[in-house]
Amino acid sequence: MQKRLHTIWLAVFLLLLHWTVSVAYTAALKIEKTLTQADGLVSNTVLTVFEDSHGTMWFGTPDGLTRYDGKDFRTFTTEDGLARNTIGLIFEDRQGMLWFADGVLSSFLERGKPMDLSWMETPLSELDLDIQPYYGTTEGTRRAIPLRGVNRYAGEKFRIFTTTDGLPRDTIKDIFEDKAGTLWFATSAGVSHYDGETFNTITMNGPIGMQVLPDRWDEITAIAQDTVGNFWFGSTAGITYYNVQKSHFRHFAIDKDFTLFQEMGNAPTANITDLQFDAKENLWMSRDGMDKENSGLRRYDGKKLTTFPQSEALPMNSVDNIMQDSSGNLWFTGVKNLPPTLNETEESVSMVYNVVNAGVSVYNGEAFQNFDTDDGLPSNRVWSVFEDSSGKLWFATDNGVAVGVYQTSQSSGN
Repeated sequence: MQKRLHTIWLAVFLLLLHWTVSVAYTAALKIEKTLTQADGLVSNTVLTVFEDSHGTMWFGTPDGLTRYDGKDFRTFTTEDGLARNTIGLIFEDRQGMLWFADGVLSSFLERGKPMDLSWMETPLSELDLDIQPYYGTTEGTRRAIPLRGVNRYAGEKFRIFTTTDGLPRDTIKDIFEDKAGTLWFATSAGVSHYDGETFNTITMNGPIGMQVLPDRWDEITAIAQDTVGNFWFGSTAGITYYNVQKSHFRHFAIDKDFTLFQEMGNAPTANITDLQFDAKENLWMSRDGMDKENSGLRRYDGKKLTTFPQSEALPMNSVDNIMQDSSGNLWFTGVKNLPPTLNETEESVSMVYNVVNAGVSVYNGEAFQNFDTDDGLPSNRVWSVFEDSSGKLWFATDNGVAVGVYQTSQSSGN
């Protein structure tokens, strides 16, 4: 009898221990407030949030740029000197100058919207093939494309840098500042570094594959630098490693393992969206995909590549953005892309790329956890996450900006 009681108490103790450990690792997202157009934002769809060195908050949207100093909101558009109204990327250099560009997130704005295919049945002679850009609005032109490029803001006015200033392309997907203070700009025609006076462009010259053309390696979408000082460039083809001192490139595919891309390889296009080194110097990479089981998220520890499957805690196959907070937690935003469907009516034919909004997922070093509208977020379409100087988290969504804190629950038994 005594032995049986001892066994029962041991079982109870183990259950309590398991419960205690589980509670210790349980975390919650507490949303404290949400900012929308009613508060002063130019749009409820917010792509990115940034706090500058003066404590001023900036919000990039498809309809302009909003600045918030804690009391008043002010919006800037092309009429104020912006290169374009869609702002998905905000960066501040060490001199305190702010840079604004469209960013990679702007490429995903049309997700879930129909793509008109009616032109396929239109005679070639009737198609408008005039694709030359017109800067500004010119009377009589059939299409007016707003000036693109990257903006620099020094506190008084915006300056626009374009191909006329030395950029290889006018669309900027990422900005990075290295340890020497040199700025690097990701474009669709290589990466360009700027020393304060001139732009110098580096092209990747990547190998050809069965589904990868050489110029796809130059469509740069993300920039990261390791502790040694070498660069990692994400592109629509894969990842390129650049040894700065030797000016040597190595091209990697990420379909199955992180091996050197082989000439005429079978690797599909990678569509890299972001790169991030974590506190342990593991390289995290995200991609835009349509896999049924793959999350589009991978981690490289210097030896092997880890692929993370979709799960309830990571319910996406296309990760757009990676953010590491001050505690070392990694935050991931994205969607689950579904197979496209054809929508045909008597008036039009269109292809609809369906998506399921996936909220936001966080990785604490051991496990993933997902948060959505049930946890207080104003929308399940989260574009990006930003941590301000006080440790508050800002979630840019298509229904405003949510501000909150990530809390780890502690068990009373510990």
